[in-house]
Amino acid sequence: MLCVSLIMSLSWMMSKNNDNIGALFLLLLFILSVPVLKGIFSPPEFSKNPCNKKVFVEISGDVAHPGVYGFCRLPDLKDLFDRAGGLICQAEKDLPFKHIFIHSGTCVDVRSDGKESYVFNGEMLAFYRITLGIPLSINRETGDGLTAVPGISTRIANAIILERTKRGGFKRMNEILSIKGIGPALYKKLNYYLAI
Repeated sequence: MLCVSLIMSLSWMMSKNNDNIGALFLLLLFILSVPVLKGIFSPPEFSKNPCNKKVFVEISGDVAHPGVYGFCRLPDLKDLFDRAGGLICQAEKDLPFKHIFIHSGTCVDVRSDGKESYVFNGEMLAFYRITLGIPLSINRETGDGLTAVPGISTRIANAIILERTKRGGFKRMNEILSIKGIGPALYKKLNYYLAI
């Protein structure tokens, strides 16, 4: 309503050949329209509750869209199946959904024999976990998985596994400093990628 009265005033003043006042009202009209235009042309605001710590889960097998999905909280099987587009071979109602939560770095493989569907849990490939910032367990990771860590060669990965076996598992991260080829600089870097 205010804009309409401003436009009417502007046209009346322009008809009276009072260019200075008309220019002033045109400027005022522009200033008043900026908030409206800003709302139209600005990008959408982000959620007030951003996802600070993502949970990444991989799903493969007999689902519509296998892949790696991120969640803001621990998903259960239903959340995961929904994100993956559902099962393609078996009715989902036959599978347990509720209260089976999936932790970050997990790979869920769904297989069907035509009559029933089966869900298998494992770990994501080390490459995926490293890429997503999920630390690898130095006590459980395979030699191939350890080589996904920047700075760990096949030789160092084999030495880690040999030392791990000899010790019955590492109790503290700094125990890997006893392995030939791991010095203080590499150790500092490995703390980002590896965990007990």
